[in-house]
Amino acid sequence: MSELSIFRTYYDPLEVEELIEKLQKHNILFERIFEKSDQLDDYVGSNPFDSKIVISIRKSDFSTAEAILDKNSD
Repeated sequence: MSELSIFRTYYDPLEVEELIEKLQKHNILFERIFEKSDQLDDYVGSNPFDSKIVISIRKSDFSTAEAILDKNSD
């Protein structure tokens, strides 16, 4: 499998779900990673908006994914 590269970073889980739906629809392999903010080390609790959500895809799929997002942003 090709190595994946960071394509987009989000803070809003709803925006991520929209992107994931589009990637799945076009059979683009992706990985979703939740990264906790460094500023929240002493925070106790869980909130989906406390994390960055990183979407990685293959470099070879970047232009296709960009075109999908541009097409759907109209």
